[in-house]
Amino acid sequence: MDGLLTFEHGEIRLGDTLVPGVLQRLSVGGRVRYDEALQDGLSGKTKTPMGWEDSEVSISLLLLTDDDSDCFDKLAELNRLFKGHDNAANPRVLRVANPHLAARDVDQVVFDSLDSSEGNNDDTVEATLRFMEHRPPIQISEQRATGVAGAAPTSSTTTEPGLSPSILGGR
Repeated sequence: MDGLLTFEHGEIRLGDTLVPGVLQRLSVGGRVRYDEALQDGLSGKTKTPMGWEDSEVSISLLLLTDDDSDCFDKLAELNRLFKGHDNAANPRVLRVANPHLAARDVDQVVFDSLDSSEGNNDDTVEATLRFMEHRPPIQISEQRATGVAGAAPTSSTTTEPGLSPSILGGR
């Protein structure tokens, strides 16, 4: 099985394997990473933006019962597909091919979780697969060195009161 995850025409594939289920929704979330510090004599914390957290990718699928298998068989297959691991028993890093993810600059992910739920009125299961963006440390260093968007800043252009630019990493 190839480590390429693709989303095309309502289908999801992991390598050549068709992932069971009907794609309902694909969402991508991104958040700012903050350094939080307590200040003497003040209530609360100060937050300093320090770059970006890894993006979170969420895929919602509807698993149906059909002539070939029921929704629980499909859930078990989903579980097997994404709980696979590499040779060192670590979760696999998956490359992704999708215009939405490309627009968000996400090209590799690691499977993070599988949630499932069922109702009492039909033979379906709703499944949500979650992935975390994977950015190897060398890739982050290269982005910082070239000033690529989304990388954490390498120097500060503003100063806090009482701090010189040299303390903050400026020139």
